[in-house]
Amino acid sequence: MLKSDADGRRADGRIRSVLAYNGQIPGPPIVICEGDELLVNFKNNITGNMTNVDGSSNVTTLHFHGIREKTRPWSDGVPFVSQCPITPEGQDHPKNRNPFPFPYGFNTDVDGAPAGTYWYHSHVGAQRTNGAYGALIIKEKGTYAIVEENIIDDPANTLVLQEWYESSTNQVPVSLLVNGNGRIGELINTGDDEQITAHLKGKGACFNLTENKHFHPDNFTTNYTEFHVKPGYQYRFRVIGAISQNLPLRLSIENHTFTAIAMDSRNIQPVTNLTDLWLAAGERYDILVNTTEEYDQSGMAYKIKVIGYTDQPDNHCPLCTIAWLKYPKQYIDYTYVTDSACTGFHLPSPLRTLNPVPNKYTAWKNRIKYPHWKYPSTIGGIFIADLREPKSKSKSTITNLANTQYIEFDGNITFNGLRMSYPPVPFLLQYPFFYPADKTDRCGSTCNGQPPKTKCTTKNPATCTANKYCNCQHVVKEPWASVNVPWVEIVLVNNNKVAAAHPIHQHGGWYWVVGEGQFEIDINSTYIKHLDQNCTAKKNCLPRNFDNPPPKDTIQVPPGGYAIIRTKLDNAGTWIFHCHINYHVTIGMAMVLQVGESNLKHQDWCTGPLERNVECETPPPPPGGGPTTINWYLNMENAERCVAPGTTVTFSWEKKDHNVNILLNEKDYEHCIVKNTTKSSGDYFWTAPKELDGTVPETYYFACGRGGGYHCMAGMKAKIHVRTACT
Repeated sequence: MLKSDADGRRADGRIRSVLAYNGQIPGPPIVICEGDELLVNFKNNITGNMTNVDGSSNVTTLHFHGIREKTRPWSDGVPFVSQCPITPEGQDHPKNRNPFPFPYGFNTDVDGAPAGTYWYHSHVGAQRTNGAYGALIIKEKGTYAIVEENIIDDPANTLVLQEWYESSTNQVPVSLLVNGNGRIGELINTGDDEQITAHLKGKGACFNLTENKHFHPDNFTTNYTEFHVKPGYQYRFRVIGAISQNLPLRLSIENHTFTAIAMDSRNIQPVTNLTDLWLAAGERYDILVNTTEEYDQSGMAYKIKVIGYTDQPDNHCPLCTIAWLKYPKQYIDYTYVTDSACTGFHLPSPLRTLNPVPNKYTAWKNRIKYPHWKYPSTIGGIFIADLREPKSKSKSTITNLANTQYIEFDGNITFNGLRMSYPPVPFLLQYPFFYPADKTDRCGSTCNGQPPKTKCTTKNPATCTANKYCNCQHVVKEPWASVNVPWVEIVLVNNNKVAAAHPIHQHGGWYWVVGEGQFEIDINSTYIKHLDQNCTAKKNCLPRNFDNPPPKDTIQVPPGGYAIIRTKLDNAGTWIFHCHINYHVTIGMAMVLQVGESNLKHQDWCTGPLERNVECETPPPPPGGGPTTINWYLNMENAERCVAPGTTVTFSWEKKDHNVNILLNEKDYEHCIVKNTTKSSGDYFWTAPKELDGTVPETYYFACGRGGGYHCMAGMKAKIHVRTACT
């Protein structure tokens, strides 16, 4: 754990706790070429105990977002799915289950990693929210070009976009970052628990604007990112949505239009003359910008404008930032800072917008459909289902369907009323299929056999009711094949018209978007199933496109609508499938797509250097976070946690050298005023109040009383916030 107090990680200029790869935000860009093999020797050097606001310990992992990992599913980097989380102690931990350092990587040729724009990030708690992410670029052996000449494809022209929060424990969004750089003007967002909860749940919230005490217009410690261009060329820009919560971002460039040529690492049929582009959490787009010969040589550089709205879907309460697009002889105004109203960011009509947030039925109804968007003068929104892949995909291949799954989202932020819990032995490392049989809490669908004879059965916990979600290990198990490969179809149903347009991400490979729709009326999966089965064929009645459908690994599912995706079952392993809004995945909006089976011949997967059937040294977190652990030792960094009501927190130490005092107030905490000095053995357990009814405090203070306050002054104290929403 570091502070944003050094070059390379200053973020928006305020000093706060951060997590950083190699000490910088974003982490160092990884650039390789087709045919290369990547090896990252990964070490967890996290120090301190306040690393994840959800209360998880300071373990971590590394995930290459978008890489299929066909021969290395153990390198996918998802705790309790593909591996045990990596402890800070590494090989020195007495129960370490991982190689040290952990050898993450892939081969571009054999692991399903074609040239394109990817990224990497932690898959633990809120770590990527706090800075643990970076760009991953795989370059073509030859130059990609819409035209034959004047193409500049420099990986340095990458924009990594993220919203930035007040602190790691206060999830009020206060700024936007481009490549880790941003600024805040005279006013800054502040908010209460109710506003934060609404924002995290995806319902949207307007925050309060107050004076920014860190604002010093004559002494900025940060500058906006700069891109330098020459006139008369085509520049390839790669845009990565390293967004944490439900805050889609719109990108536009002053006095320039652009052409989209790829999304989520895969080429698409070019979409020309775009005025703007939206990205949600996890999405990526590659665009070509034609630089003009007719620019103002004595004028100010052009602004690449990035804006998002904390109040979705009404586009109220903006956050914005810029990067500079600078031509020769132009100047940059280093005193410029965006204001709280985002003056100058409103785009005048007419607009030609790619991937608008699908939260307005009228926009969906009036969209530019395929092939009409091919005409550059056609104005309107262009949605994902109307895009096309450039190369022909055989209809007979994608229609070799194993089965169709219907997954419904509801107001409880679940998949089919189920919230994901995780086993102590990661799914990938369980052998045989259930490990051990008496401890499993698995639910979901099990499908066996090859099409057209695939049969599926569904098992859900007996405690599930229609009005309450259940916690279980949600798995959809599908057969693997290497020839005549079948596809699984998933119909994603977002039943709430005022919900987030959940960006659903699949590990282990792309899916192809064959259908999408939205309604003015309330819907649910029963309604969608009826529409999809109420025709002569009794199946696939909703419109589907098999003519070069677009590939994605992350798609926004329209509120009050659906998306139909198909995934090829040629990648054996256990792959998490989740909403990429950080709060949503941490409280359990996830499931595992299991392809193959670990104890069947020709259905098995590779587990590499990892041990099978051994429980992880750290327990899996239940949905919603906690119980939490605070490692209690002399000269530790002060611990800070945020937990849900009713959560049990464990203060853990070994020798009979310490104790825990519950302090009366923040003053006693700051001055280490303790009463109990008697040493005792750990562990010490404290349970947060179950209800926040206004009669109990929301912040609690703890300290070790040994030495009459000496241990407290040597770091042994903790602050615990009790909130309904922490991530």
